[in-house]
Amino acid sequence: MPNPDRENSEQRSNPMKMPSHIAFKEDTQSVLCKRLLASSPEEGCALLLGNEKQIKTSIQNFLFEISLIWPCSNIWKNELEFLPKQIEVNTNLKQSLSRKNRFTIDPREQLLAQKWARTKSLSILGSAHSHPSSGAIPSKVDLDLNFTPGLIVIVSGSGELRAWWINNANKIKSTEIMVLPNTKQIA
Repeated sequence: MPNPDRENSEQRSNPMKMPSHIAFKEDTQSVLCKRLLASSPEEGCALLLGNEKQIKTSIQNFLFEISLIWPCSNIWKNELEFLPKQIEVNTNLKQSLSRKNRFTIDPREQLLAQKWARTKSLSILGSAHSHPSSGAIPSKVDLDLNFTPGLIVIVSGSGELRAWWINNANKIKSTEIMVLPNTKQIA
């Protein structure tokens, strides 16, 4: 007999795969940009909830359809003792890190979002944050402090939005993901 707890556990333990595209449902992209930029001059942050959707034209391609933005508090504290020993952060960088150029999502908020999402048949697809004073590309710190493969969406201070897949399994790298125009519903 199938064991739903085991199946859910196996689903959660499988690493996410990189989508070929992301799409924002209805006004979620606008909501995300406004929410993240409202935190300026500090970095804003949020979780991206939605579902994986198969793209009709290809068996191997799928997209992440983002249907809800879960705003989060930026709880970054300039205490870097938690960093693994292999992460080298130079002294000047340590002194310059603040909520203006770094974010941390409260794990309790993440857990609450995950529990709520499950009740709505949604998943946490990734996270988003703003770069109030730089471009919408992952910084070295973003890459160094991202320990698992996943989607990050970055909004620059000028409102430019770009999506990236960060995969730090073997080496630090990021791949840009195409953002599709807003949709009412992805078929």
